[in-house]
Amino acid sequence: MGQVNRRSLLTSACTVAGTVGLALVTGCGESEGGGGTDGPVAVQLGEPVKGNSPMVVAENFFGTQVNALTGGKYTVEVKPGGALGDDNRVTEMVRTGQVAFCKTLLANLTAYDKRLGVVNLPYVFRGQGSCLEAIRGELGRRCTSILDEHGLTVLAFFYGGDRNVYNRLRQIYTPADLKGMRIRVPQNIVSIDMVNALGAMAVPLATNDIASALEQRLVDGAENSAVFYATEQHAQYARYFSWTRHQHTVDVLLASKTWLAGLPAKDRDAIMQAGVLTRDEQLRLWTAATFDQVAAADAQGAWTNEVDSTAFRKTLAPMLREHRGTFGDLASLLPELG
Repeated sequence: MGQVNRRSLLTSACTVAGTVGLALVTGCGESEGGGGTDGPVAVQLGEPVKGNSPMVVAENFFGTQVNALTGGKYTVEVKPGGALGDDNRVTEMVRTGQVAFCKTLLANLTAYDKRLGVVNLPYVFRGQGSCLEAIRGELGRRCTSILDEHGLTVLAFFYGGDRNVYNRLRQIYTPADLKGMRIRVPQNIVSIDMVNALGAMAVPLATNDIASALEQRLVDGAENSAVFYATEQHAQYARYFSWTRHQHTVDVLLASKTWLAGLPAKDRDAIMQAGVLTRDEQLRLWTAATFDQVAAADAQGAWTNEVDSTAFRKTLAPMLREHRGTFGDLASLLPELG
């Protein structure tokens, strides 16, 4: 897979008017500045998942907080389901100030710096607690600093649960059961190499393309959280869900550094505060949703099973050693590699 050409991601369906630091897309044919208007400034937040996800609920909470903390100066419109484009395109639009906010998988940002894929290494967290400790500690601070250098301001890290394999063909107990399957993965090299190392064929696709690829049998399965599997209703295409728990999802809520720079300091501070409040609300929402969504997946016809995690860890150990050097000293901040 070739490197992402960031320049090619800049095309937007809407015309962006004015100076990029002060004008951003709010809808086709319409733009608003960072201040000086009679009414509230409408800005957008790009999101790849469907509107019924707890991630979108958290993002609407963020919008409410931004509006309240700025005294009604800004309204945030969440655009779920990839309405503004796929992860890479929307992130580039945020970086250049065309869109104010987006949420994406942290590992999807390796086009800016390959070290950002460090949290995507398999079996490097002991569970939710150790993942949260890392991303709220030095590892999160280092990733925040890297993104800042590329014009992306981190408002919050979101926890998206452990990731598991699901497919339409059979239940998975060991890596041998994956042999020959075409499995969708995010567009990053760690996920691609991980699935290939397990004996399957990795198929990198944008988040909003997964359902159609499953429906058309362009892929046999995918890997993601149980909540994502249920809210996206993937059980209808891939009924076998296996608890591999191979990774923990770290998403990141981003703001355009360019756009923020054009705002009054008190507005920037309010938006950053809204991010902190949303981080805690997102975790609460995700935790509450997990049990319900697993039950929903069962109701949709999913067959779930545990796996031989020792066999998965053993199979992936060489791949883990190979990739560790890619991330330098950031790898030492992971609980299972430190």
